[in-house]
Amino acid sequence: MDHDQVWKELLQLNFREFLELFFSDVADRLDFSSVQLLERELFTDIPVGLHREPDFLARVTTKDGESELILIHVEIQAYRETNVPYRMWQYYSLLRQRHDLRVFPLVIYLSPGAGGLTKESYSEELFGYEILYFKYFVVGLPDLIADEYLEKDNVLAPALSALMHSERIDKVTRKLRSYDRLAMAGLDDARCSLLINVVESYMKLSEEEEMEFQKRLMQNEPEEVVTLITKWEERGIEKGIKQGISEGISQGISQGISQGISQGISTGILRGKQEDILRLIRRKFDGLPEKMVADIERIDNLDKLENLFDIVFDAKTLEEIDYEALH
Repeated sequence: MDHDQVWKELLQLNFREFLELFFSDVADRLDFSSVQLLERELFTDIPVGLHREPDFLARVTTKDGESELILIHVEIQAYRETNVPYRMWQYYSLLRQRHDLRVFPLVIYLSPGAGGLTKESYSEELFGYEILYFKYFVVGLPDLIADEYLEKDNVLAPALSALMHSERIDKVTRKLRSYDRLAMAGLDDARCSLLINVVESYMKLSEEEEMEFQKRLMQNEPEEVVTLITKWEERGIEKGIKQGISEGISQGISQGISQGISQGISTGILRGKQEDILRLIRRKFDGLPEKMVADIERIDNLDKLENLFDIVFDAKTLEEIDYEALH
């Protein structure tokens, strides 16, 4: 998974909500209409220093009417590394010197062990004296309790709860509650799709849990939640078609552009129809054999897939789905 890309998009669209969720006192002092994303590339020395690139960097003015600016720096770490304190100090120093502005530094940890909302520090000593002491803020998501954040009035909270833990609420219930909250938030399709992608990416269910999730989704959840997930799935299919077109164009460079585009479109549509069929089976029945998945993914004729979709739609049991005859 490309953590950097996921979090870059997440913070760009939900920067205010992130600060309000974890650092409300800081958010209260900022004018969010002034947010300016800055280029991320830094160097330890000029002109050929070591390459450094912070994950998210923004400049924001305060509400007090003064010309003072504050830099917000976020460092994403999927795994806890021993050199993070030093790197955070290095980032701080480089940013402070380059922009001559005060820096609010924080780390988001995606692996457990940080301790939730806390602080970490970096220090240096020489000849028995403390020469340097630097402190930064930490959001250790896996160490936070999901139950608390599922109840918060913040659109980012139900999505990020997917990275948290709970000893009281099972994963299927947590996932359904996350979707309940997102469905009622009134977000536009693009932003809602991004938050659903966070939940899907970080809250992986076992095969048994996925079956239970689909069953409860279809039997008990409001229509808004089902519509929400359907739209997200349709956007995924559309993305698959676009990817197929892109792959086809690449092949078309050597085989002919028009042929490549046609092949790309065809591949994307086939993939989308296969996913429609598999999703329908999961929702209707209490199991999906691996062999059936593999066999359906090998069907490369759109007419046959359309016929199979109708067969699945009418079927009362898995045994009634005669897909082998379509090969």
